[in-house]
Amino acid sequence: MSFPETLKEARVAAGHTQRFMAEQLGIDTTTYSGYETGRRQPDVDRLRQLAGLLRISGDQLLEVSQNNGVTMREMRQLRKYRTLDVHGQDLVDTVLDKEYARMTQMDLREHESRGPVTYINCYDLAVSAGLGEPWVDSAYKTKLEVPGELVPERAHFCVRVNGSSMLPAYRDGDIVFVERVEDFVNEGEIGIFFLNGDGYMKRLGRGALLSLNPEYEPIPLHDYDNLRCQGRVLGKLEMKTRSSGIG
Repeated sequence: MSFPETLKEARVAAGHTQRFMAEQLGIDTTTYSGYETGRRQPDVDRLRQLAGLLRISGDQLLEVSQNNGVTMREMRQLRKYRTLDVHGQDLVDTVLDKEYARMTQMDLREHESRGPVTYINCYDLAVSAGLGEPWVDSAYKTKLEVPGELVPERAHFCVRVNGSSMLPAYRDGDIVFVERVEDFVNEGEIGIFFLNGDGYMKRLGRGALLSLNPEYEPIPLHDYDNLRCQGRVLGKLEMKTRSSGIG
C-alpha cells in the first residue's frame, strides 16, 4: 500500500478520527487530511509522531516516506528483484523496458509534431470553470492541428473551458493546454480536477478549489470527497483563427 493508504488504515484500526489526529499533532484537520489523500507529505519528525499515536512500528510508516515516495509494495518487489540471478534480472528488465516504452508512446500519440504543425488531442466535453460538469469517456475528443510554436513543450492534451468562474484569465470556450502530473499540482497552481465525478478547472487552495472570478465561492474539500487531479494547466491557445475541429 502507499503511505496515505497505510496511514488511513492504521488510523481506522486504532479507532481515531481525523479531527482527533489533527488535535494531537497540533495541526488543522485539512492539513492532516492531506496526509491521507497524498496532497501533503509529513516530515520525518511528524511521521514519528504519527507512529506513536497509532502505536505501530515506525517502519510501517517511515519506509514509504524515507524512500522518496516508494511504496511498501514497490520495496517488496525491489527485494525480490535483488534475489534474482543475472538471467532473472535480464528477463524483468526486458518486460519493464517494453512496458515503459508502451506507456510513454501513449503520451506521444496525444502530442505529435510534423514539421511546423503539432497535432494534439482536445477533449470535446468542456471542463467546467463554473459549477461543475461531468467528464465523459475519453473517446469524446478531437485532434487539433495547431502551429507548433503555440504548443507548450510539456503539453500532453487540451480541454475546453465552460463557464466564467476563471475570468479574466480564462473565458468560456477557451482551449487550454494541460500537462499530466503523477499526483497533484502544487498549492496555488491551476489544474484540471475530478471531484466526486464532476470536472473542474480551478486553482488548488488549502482545503478548497478556488475560482479566479470573485463572484464564485470556493469549493470546500472534505475528508470523504473523491478528488483526483488530471493535470496542470499550462496556458491557453492564443490564435486569431482556430481550427474548425474546435467548434
